Amino acid sequence: MTGASYNGYEWRQRMKIIPAFKRATGRPYPFEEEPCAMCGDPNRAPGNWHSEDYSEPFSFEAPESFPVCGVCHSRLHKRFNAEPGEWKLYCLFLASGGYGSEFTKCMTLRERRALAARISSEERIELASMRELVDRPNWWEDLTLDPESLEAPWARPRPLRPRPDADAFSTAFKQFEFSETERSILRFHSASSRRTASMRQIAKAVLGVNKPQSVNLAYGRLAKKVCGELQWHPDRRADGSKIWMSLFAEGWQPAVREYEWTMVSTAATAAKKLGILP
Repeated sequence: MTGASYNGYEWRQRMKIIPAFKRATGRPYPFEEEPCAMCGDPNRAPGNWHSEDYSEPFSFEAPESFPVCGVCHSRLHKRFNAEPGEWKLYCLFLASGGYGSEFTKCMTLRERRALAARISSEERIELASMRELVDRPNWWEDLTLDPESLEAPWARPRPLRPRPDADAFSTAFKQFEFSETERSILRFHSASSRRTASMRQIAKAVLGVNKPQSVNLAYGRLAKKVCGELQWHPDRRADGSKIWMSLFAEGWQPAVREYEWTMVSTAATAAKKLGILP
């Protein structure tokens, strides 16, 4: 885990979950004697488990955390670097009733590569049934293959730092008369792919200008008003100044694009509920 980000959480945050479990329960690991939640292998080694959500307070049960065998856990994290079609092939193998430990034993490397290539060409394939499946949610089949999800906040199931819930946002929003510009800012940001946009993108769409500072000022003023109503303390910069936008969104710096903000879902839900958003 050291040095590796996942689902928008850096490794330091991810490392906190194990000692947190030990403090909370006095036990070394969760899911004692439970089979792998992916392949169903009953011989899952103690201590093998996986979390999709590393926001606090931590959750040690589904759908945030799962018992997984070592092979499934490794495949899950390596899916971003796998050959095209390989992760889908592994998912199909699990759907056939196979255990993770059997994957490379049932098919040679050449066979796996050939099947993966067919899958990546959108050819439909079927694998022979290995054993009867236990009814369980196939949560891993919907996981993204976008490597940007390793670091991007839009991949987090919950914000890293807790935000007010939708009801709290709704109550605060009712105290204000939103200007058309403010409505347009929230509308565009919420409708953006993954509720994520740069200030330049918002400025161009809402104000028709290529000046991110103009919308940054308007958005910040709105966030400051709502922070005051909620009595919520925003994040701070290194110099101690307040980042008012942190109420509405989590920011991050992509490798090849401008700084982006991902709107938290509770703010979007509240705005839509009150008709601020369509």
